[in-house]
Amino acid sequence: ISTDCLFYGTRGLFNCVLISCVLLKVSRFCPPRKSCRDWIGPPDKYSNLRPVHFYIPENESPLEQKLRELRQETQEWNQQFWANQNLTFIKEKEEFIHSRLKAKGLGLQTESG
Repeated sequence: ISTDCLFYGTRGLFNCVLISCVLLKVSRFCPPRKSCRDWIGPPDKYSNLRPVHFYIPENESPLEQKLRELRQETQEWNQQFWANQNLTFIKEKEEFIHSRLKAKGLGLQTESG
């Protein structure tokens, strides 16, 4: 695992997510700099959740900051959890299909039939 791309750290053009010992690169979106609202991005490829870019007001109170940080931590946890769940499901689904085909004496078909 690269040290310049830590769990949910941002470096360069990608957010990096460590899921089941696999480093996934998820492209990020950036709202306009002058935006004064939260922005919701396109669904993540692995978690199917829409990432939120939280607006930080200039006069944010300590309580508002704590709430925003808790929301960000929750979003990051959800992204990691659902990406892991979805990848595990896809893997186990494939294993199940292969085992059922093998039990019936069938194999996987190639593209040519």
